[in-house]
Amino acid sequence: MRREVTPVLLICLLGATWAAVAIGASVFQGYRPRTAPPPAAPERAAGAPTWVAMPMLPDVGFVNVKTDCGAKGDGGADDTGALLSVIGTGKDPKLGGTKHPTFGVVREMYLPPGVYLVSRPLIVGGKKKWIQGAGAGKTVIRLKDNCPGFQDPSKPQVLLDTKGKVFGAQNFGVEVHDLTIDVGRGNPGAVGLHFHTNNGGTCGNVVIRSSDPQGRGAVGLAMNQWAPGPGLVKNLLVEGFDKGIFISHDQYSMVFEHLILKGQREVGFENAGNTVSIRDLRSTNAVPAVRNRGSSALMCLVEGELTGGGGAGAAAIENSKDGGLFARDVTTAGYGAAIRSDAAGGKQVKGPAVEEFSSHPVLGLFDSPTTSLRLPIEDPPNVPYGDVDDWTSPLDHGAKGDGKTDDTAAVQKAMDSGNDTVFIPGGRQFLVTDTLIVRGALKRLIGYKSMLTVNVDEAPAFRIEDGTSPVVVFERVSGTPYRTKCGVWIEHASKRTLVCVGVYSYRNTVPGGKVFMEDGCALPLVFDRQKVWIRHVNTESYEINPHIVNRGGDLWILGIKTEKDRTIIGTYDGGRTELLGGLLYKNRQRVGQAPCFINHESSHSLVYRAKGVPYDVHVEETRGGQKRTLPKEKTHRWRSTLYVGYKGK
Repeated sequence: MRREVTPVLLICLLGATWAAVAIGASVFQGYRPRTAPPPAAPERAAGAPTWVAMPMLPDVGFVNVKTDCGAKGDGGADDTGALLSVIGTGKDPKLGGTKHPTFGVVREMYLPPGVYLVSRPLIVGGKKKWIQGAGAGKTVIRLKDNCPGFQDPSKPQVLLDTKGKVFGAQNFGVEVHDLTIDVGRGNPGAVGLHFHTNNGGTCGNVVIRSSDPQGRGAVGLAMNQWAPGPGLVKNLLVEGFDKGIFISHDQYSMVFEHLILKGQREVGFENAGNTVSIRDLRSTNAVPAVRNRGSSALMCLVEGELTGGGGAGAAAIENSKDGGLFARDVTTAGYGAAIRSDAAGGKQVKGPAVEEFSSHPVLGLFDSPTTSLRLPIEDPPNVPYGDVDDWTSPLDHGAKGDGKTDDTAAVQKAMDSGNDTVFIPGGRQFLVTDTLIVRGALKRLIGYKSMLTVNVDEAPAFRIEDGTSPVVVFERVSGTPYRTKCGVWIEHASKRTLVCVGVYSYRNTVPGGKVFMEDGCALPLVFDRQKVWIRHVNTESYEINPHIVNRGGDLWILGIKTEKDRTIIGTYDGGRTELLGGLLYKNRQRVGQAPCFINHESSHSLVYRAKGVPYDVHVEETRGGQKRTLPKEKTHRWRSTLYVGYKGK
């Protein structure tokens, strides 16, 4: 079946006049404008990294801003109105929401290749937006040079804001992908992107750039309206601005991986009170690369290359007296010190290399090494998208997608068709009443904000069995909220490697495989002798205890956020668990007290912060038949910049 990736649809002529609500300095709680003179203008880089963009087909349910809304994308015409006609839509006018004359409330939108010139803030009018480009080197949102409203760095103004007036803890599943945001020239008060999401959501494959010769602009990526996260930022390049990344608020947390920061004028990455986990940070700057401050601040930084420096008196990483910092495998060049920390009496690491650093004393209950577990870290295997002409959909095999007709047979027929990729189009609901089997040639299931209404009682929604591909990918294949009933979303009955873009409830019946998950809200997660890597997970339950189980395997987690009052991670049967950052938010206690973590004759190392109703016991650990507990009073104000519980070699 031939599929044109760039669809031709009817252009909608919009007669409405669109207005944006300006965001003032009150949005930037904790923000401190730069006061020191800026360093010399940085060298300007060209182009964008060669990240692979998600393919966009015409029949997946996304509104195309060119063919559907009249955007030109030619770099000359003002496309503000066309972009706001979809970005600004929402159900509630009190939250700034509007209605598109043809599509009503739009959540999923596609920006084809082009340069979209804008002259006002692009502010969402509702929650759960997915803004999809064609690639960071192809789709560019560019602010007009010397644009009114973006001139005062003491009152920063956002170019693209994914929160607007949406309630801070209910903005679930926001996605921004595969585009460049350029604040142009002569806009010193501009903020490229304010990325806000809750309970999952990803900003990925994005370039945020100031084209100003001096790199002027307030912030590249901001996350500082109330309740940012939890979510994931990956594959991000920020060039210029006073601050490359700025995040604040003690609730919730964010995860970052594969960051490139260049040419900032004050600091590369500033955390003002959030819980952040970072892996692979590359900074080229004549100013500090990292600043961590605030009584609730917890930063976990693993693998960094921080070069440039500010001379003998400067440190690559600054940690305030009330900040919590864990850093590992960081190299620096050009700075007087690698780390300068004022916490816990003060410490300085001369560098240039930092093997491992904890700003506060290492915690433990038994005789253990004083360093983290250092489980091997692997990136997910690359599985090419291939030719979209070879993809198939359940609609090609008789599915209705109306949420009423039983589409089980049609979905399974698509999965058994011999095509290696099955896509589930958005804007539809597919009713499934029996477990779907992943087998044969199928290697990827990909969803476009699509919904499967699964009703299989305690059986799994999907079972992965042996097939021709050594790797299986689940990419954003979700269940209909509150209408799906299954034991787990995925039952892994094969040693084939599983890659999940999105975290799904999981159990395995065949041990010995590898599992990669990123960004999602799901449980239970039960791993039996598997090797598992998770980049951001959110778990919330009163009924499931523990939320995550590791039996005899290796479990590596970069960033977690939790709610409710059950145990978060239980490690058993000689398993090894490494948690690199996270917020344990017990928003209420309904069932009763339970330890945050259980280690039974196994190994773990933990970096985390707790908030809310107190966990009386943070760690319960059994070694050689002897059980010990770590009460909250023995932590560092409910924080652990490093807890260790494992036997040395």
